[in-house]
Amino acid sequence: MFVAINPNGEKQFAFHEDKERLYSLAKAKELYCPHCQKNVFFRGGPKRIHHFYHERHVECSFVGEPETQEHLGGKLAIYNWLKDKYPNACVALEERIAKTNQIADVYADFGNGHKFAFEIQCAEQTAEEWLERRKLYAIAGIKDIWLFGENYYKEINAEDIEDDEVVLRLKYQQQLVNKKERSVYFIDVKNNLVKHIGKFFGIRYRTETRFVVKLQEIAISKMEIAKIQSPCRFVLCNKLSYEKIQHYLNDRKIKAAELWKKRKEQSAARMQRIHQKQEKQKRFQQYIRYLRNFNINKVLQRMSHREQVLFRRLVKEYGLTDNNFPGIFNIQMEEYKWIHTPYPLWQLLVFHKAIKHNYSKKQLIFSKYLFQDIKDQLRYDVKDSKQVATLIHSYLVLLEKCGFLDKQTLFRKYIHPFKIENKVLPKVDNKELNANVALYFSEFNLLAIGWGDYYDTELFFNDEEQDLLEQDADFYQNLVLHKMETPLHIEEGLLDWLRKAAADKIVELETHEAEFIEHLSNLLLDGEFISQAIHDTFLALIEEKFN
Repeated sequence: MFVAINPNGEKQFAFHEDKERLYSLAKAKELYCPHCQKNVFFRGGPKRIHHFYHERHVECSFVGEPETQEHLGGKLAIYNWLKDKYPNACVALEERIAKTNQIADVYADFGNGHKFAFEIQCAEQTAEEWLERRKLYAIAGIKDIWLFGENYYKEINAEDIEDDEVVLRLKYQQQLVNKKERSVYFIDVKNNLVKHIGKFFGIRYRTETRFVVKLQEIAISKMEIAKIQSPCRFVLCNKLSYEKIQHYLNDRKIKAAELWKKRKEQSAARMQRIHQKQEKQKRFQQYIRYLRNFNINKVLQRMSHREQVLFRRLVKEYGLTDNNFPGIFNIQMEEYKWIHTPYPLWQLLVFHKAIKHNYSKKQLIFSKYLFQDIKDQLRYDVKDSKQVATLIHSYLVLLEKCGFLDKQTLFRKYIHPFKIENKVLPKVDNKELNANVALYFSEFNLLAIGWGDYYDTELFFNDEEQDLLEQDADFYQNLVLHKMETPLHIEEGLLDWLRKAAADKIVELETHEAEFIEHLSNLLLDGEFISQAIHDTFLALIEEKFN
């Protein structure tokens, strides 16, 4: 220790007072420990730092491991530096902190609540002990700064590093200090230096205990305490290391601003997706109600007078009613709002112009020419012409999926028109089936029609509902592919009568005829599509057996 008291309670400093006088006071047992009030003795010499010490086996809170010359020299160097650098500060050696009963190696009070404890750590110490002492200093409102002795500074020879880098072996305690403070200080008492490493300058993991660091050597006489915008709040630095720290902090600030901006954008995008999802769910419920209660007169109410005249003419020409209005003309597509004309009209108009009344020799449809042909009959904003043309092209793709068209991908380079495959428009007098066809090709079933991403597309139907949609869509597609205006029906009573006649031996059925009857029965039971060939075969069988 450096401080003792005389019988009058006056402090005696081992490095300031006259050596001979201190020897005589110690010999007369007139020097006392300021912490336990027991006698202390003086020790000094040309190769030894002057200091006081207890007799052996004396119990005192200050007595722990015997103080080394490095520890004494470190305390003295920091004390002298603080006295010289900050003459207005209250600086003390081996100060007892009354609130936590700790003894700081060097204590400095700068006023305005800025209190510092400098600890010269030369002896072995665990991370748990360091954390406990740090916690006590925090309770007392004191900023603790730790400077580790040469026992903790271990350089490792390495060739694969840059000129300004060294490889150090860092114990877990130093790794923890760097994590908490972004800085680790090592004091070199012999050369009157502080070696500074940490996140501020760059530190790279090599092994569990070895790290590549950029070392900053600071002469203690040139060192100062600087306040920075960082969790550690204060650092020991010189002019050069301070500039590096500020450069690091500025980079971090820029990156933090960019990260904050990115997170803000992500949050806004997430909220937008949630809003879009809610809006789409709302549209879905409205669309369901619209299809289930589809009424041509209600659709007419949303049209202009010119559109009403056109729609009535087309509805009359194709013989459409509320029940048989094809779902393929009632598809609510993504971005459908680009076209203000209700989609039953513009989709029916596309079919009418592009397929039913297409008199071109090669029966080809070019979507951009089709748009030019019908644009005067649609309501839309002129500035949205490109989006409207894209929407019409997408609808032609749906007609292709339904079987009306085929994509001519080898027609010309960069030009891929559609070729008409079927001009017959099937009409099914079943509002539920037509609604399911519309739902199957709508914006709410993109994954099923191959327009949605598996991980991003929201599902609106459960498995049972999806199966029903697919069954009705397949039924309608079969009508299109077989060019049938209406589905064929076979009376179940007639089929049952034939099976009963066969069972009563009134008629005899061959094996293949019995299998055909069984297959037909299953089709009727499941509501499956009855092709013209099956229908004609059944009628021929009836005629053969009963004529």
